[in-house]
Amino acid sequence: YGAIDLGPLADARARLTEIDAELATLGGDHKERAREIDLLRYQVGELDAAAIEDPDEDLVLAREEATLADAVAHREAGADALDALRADGGVGDGLARALGRLGEREPYRGLVDRLAGLAAEVDDLGVDLRSLVESIEEDPGRLEEIRLRRQLLGDLCRKYGDDLVEVMAFHTGASDRLRALERYDERAAQLDLDRAEALTAMHRAADDVAAQRRRAAPELARAVQEQLRTLAMPHAAISVEVGGGPEDRPGDEVAVLLSANPGSPPLPLNRVASGGELARTMLALRLVLSAGDGNDAIPTLVFDEVDAGIGGAAANAVGAALAQLGTHHQVLVVTHLPQVAACATEQLVVDKRVEGGATFATVAAVHGEMRVAEVARMLAGSSTDAALQHARDLLTT
Repeated sequence: YGAIDLGPLADARARLTEIDAELATLGGDHKERAREIDLLRYQVGELDAAAIEDPDEDLVLAREEATLADAVAHREAGADALDALRADGGVGDGLARALGRLGEREPYRGLVDRLAGLAAEVDDLGVDLRSLVESIEEDPGRLEEIRLRRQLLGDLCRKYGDDLVEVMAFHTGASDRLRALERYDERAAQLDLDRAEALTAMHRAADDVAAQRRRAAPELARAVQEQLRTLAMPHAAISVEVGGGPEDRPGDEVAVLLSANPGSPPLPLNRVASGGELARTMLALRLVLSAGDGNDAIPTLVFDEVDAGIGGAAANAVGAALAQLGTHHQVLVVTHLPQVAACATEQLVVDKRVEGGATFATVAAVHGEMRVAEVARMLAGSSTDAALQHARDLLTT
């Protein structure tokens, strides 16, 4: 009703929740935090010492280990291959003899060019092969170093990840967490300051909301009270109380108080109002709240015995009020008053009958002359000419 902006209060509450969440994850009690720091220091120290920089390091080492582990055999195989290419009677000699035999003979000119290319390729291959054979040396020290390194990498993978990529990611995360815990006191102190500021901001926003609600409350009470004057409650007094104690600083708890008769103290509506008074007060409240906005969030309203204990002009006023409310909502009304029923856009008759020892209720819509007859029955208990004419007058008013 007061069109109060709750955004600043919601933002302040969200900020406080965010700070509390960070405080909760920053670290547990000091003993738990000390245990976690010790574990992280060991893990980070172990990973720092390993100094893993290449996620493919183990693959590279595996290839080097395979070379060193069988160095003698590798050199022998390479030397044999080199002999096959360059020794007397080898591939090189065979190609040279073939080129010499074919020489400049015209039929073989195309083949001579290919043989020359092969001879050059074999010569280059021999150079590369010799270089590679000479680079392979037995190095038991390096072999042992590689094996120890690969064992270390395997141990780290068993502890911290399925491969070196995961181990390196764990290293980064553990280092970040350790730094955060080691500066816990500094960060916690800052968060405590932030929390105090956020709490102050939230209280300020809550107090502002409560103040606006208290300013709006008397006007809401006055407007509802004016509506009740037209709904057969001429002496009703309404007041609206807004909470605001320590547990409800923004005044979320709102009470509507009613004094239905002169001399009666105002009491909470749900304690003092009869069924009809409660229904009429809710009708008045809905009329006030929907007066400025046809797109109300509550699409359907139900009123039962809203016309209890009234008649005449008051009944006409209640019917008119319900019809006004029906322009913005679906309004369902249980009534025995013809003045109220005549204001409806659709009238349904509820009937009860007993058949075969069982009770049945029926609901039927009435239109045209059937509705005229029903309103006449509600007026006079029968469909006399006078009652029918009165019913027509009500329905056409």
